[in-house]
Amino acid sequence: MTERSKAIEEAERAGFDLSLVDENLALRPEERARRHDQALELVLELDRIRRERDAKFESSAAAAG
Repeated sequence: MTERSKAIEEAERAGFDLSLVDENLALRPEERARRHDQALELVLELDRIRRERDAKFESSAAAAG
């Protein structure tokens, strides 16, 4: 078994969906960058929402405390 085959087998055992990697690599670099930007925007928005929720929870806990 080659090193590449071993690496692929290990990644699959670890739960990586290598078909997603293949699909992503089939895209043009510009499309990969666009998708990355969209995912990053989503993560940042979710983080902002989490911080707002935590701040509300902390202020209501302090008021009750």
